[in-house]
Amino acid sequence: MWDYFEPELKRRLDNLRADDSYTIRVQTALTEMLPGGESSIDEVSKKLGFSRRTLQRKLSEEGTTFQIQLNCIREKLAKNYIVNFNMTNEEIAYLIGYCDCNSFIRAFSTWTGMSISQYKNEMRKNQIV
Repeated sequence: MWDYFEPELKRRLDNLRADDSYTIRVQTALTEMLPGGESSIDEVSKKLGFSRRTLQRKLSEEGTTFQIQLNCIREKLAKNYIVNFNMTNEEIAYLIGYCDCNSFIRAFSTWTGMSISQYKNEMRKNQIV
């Protein structure tokens, strides 16, 4: 039965992927790759099957850059880890691709305008309400 359905399912999945914007494709790839320590444009472009330059050009056509998308996914993952998991700042920094915790702490403050502890407290207040 699987042999019968597999080609059609793969075709449909490929069509869905083809309809995604390059921004969505990069975000999806980064979400999968960041916890494994992969976050360079070269690694992402290889995973997506594009040259680095093609990926940069396509993102530019969509009004964004690889670095903007990397920071966006780092922020989303960091917020998720902070709210849903009992992890240290060092563990979160590592999982989202920062070499040192201080860089992560500075970036988080830039993204949210607050410290990590302030963000945790704010989220706890919102969950109680």
